[in-house]
Amino acid sequence: MFSHRIRTIAFSSSGAALVLLGILGTGCQREEIAAYDAPKDQPASPSPHGAHGSGDMSQSAMSAPPRPGIRWSSLPEGWTSTGASGMRAATFSIVSAAGAKADLAVIPLPGTGGSDLDLVNLWRSQLALPPITEAELASHTDTTTVSGQPVKLFSIVGTESSDATAAANQILVAALRRDGSTWFFKLGGPAEMVASQRESLKAFLGSVEFTPPEAATESVASAAPSSGSPSGPKATWEIPEGWKPVAAPQMVHSKWSAPADAAGSADVTVSVFPGEAGGLLPNLNRWRSQVGLGPAPDAELNPMVGNLEISGGQGTLVDFQGQSPESGNAIRLVGAVVKKDGNSWYYKILGPPAAVEAHRAAFVKLIQTARYSRGS
Repeated sequence: MFSHRIRTIAFSSSGAALVLLGILGTGCQREEIAAYDAPKDQPASPSPHGAHGSGDMSQSAMSAPPRPGIRWSSLPEGWTSTGASGMRAATFSIVSAAGAKADLAVIPLPGTGGSDLDLVNLWRSQLALPPITEAELASHTDTTTVSGQPVKLFSIVGTESSDATAAANQILVAALRRDGSTWFFKLGGPAEMVASQRESLKAFLGSVEFTPPEAATESVASAAPSSGSPSGPKATWEIPEGWKPVAAPQMVHSKWSAPADAAGSADVTVSVFPGEAGGLLPNLNRWRSQVGLGPAPDAELNPMVGNLEISGGQGTLVDFQGQSPESGNAIRLVGAVVKKDGNSWYYKILGPPAAVEAHRAAFVKLIQTARYSRGS
């Protein structure tokens, strides 16, 4: 039996920060950010302080186009919509006739969110499962449709997990890449319950419709306000000469383009998340994946923690170089993580190695001279 209604959801244009979301746990309503990947450049917009600048300059997040909404006309038996919360566009509580419970989260994020293998191994790690290889991926992959578009449906079963609780759970995730964003539909809960909902999930996904922002009727605030929000955390930086402000996409706090003549240009992004944002070391490994590197063991990453002197404390600075997973060209990423007032600030400069090198010192100075406030 289905409950019949139409519900439309949209998003405010003030995003929180960037990218791949690992939703911790199965059936849990808490999200933790597990990776970062800004979408492709958007056209630069004029800065209220001029095209070039140095000295004190408080940078607000640029406006980005509102994301589309979603709507559905019916829900499978036992499904109840519990609305949007945090990073979720929608949440559904699912209860079987026997009382077993599962949870479906719908989360849109800018960018492509990494490769299929990266995503599956991220979710496997949530169930304390070892990573699989590309050759093994097909055995964990099904197909379905979302709003008429074919997508892959990934299955992660915790049977072989070393964690007793995780061993009893299962995750089903559909990932739809659409208009520069990735929509994640993640169903988690007890393995038997999730398996019983596979066909219901497919039916629901097939019924989902995307609506333009102006057609949406229910607005949902972002999880972490940008610097433009009265209540959001703020930062003041000394912007290096020559850095050009770029319209910050959804969920990115601030963004600049750093040109380096014949070396090309590098992209600089700043994002802020509440709390631990999924854990430092997992995020460092996600940065490694953006330059085509595999995950590094904790023993290799731990010495980097707290290696950057900043005003009033210490941050973490990393420098990774490899090949772009998309183009195969050489690429370099220098990133930093600073924790202030209960927030995690993520700084990243990404681009051709020579361009990143040309701006590395200025990038580090930007971080070291930042001044933070909680907002109001």
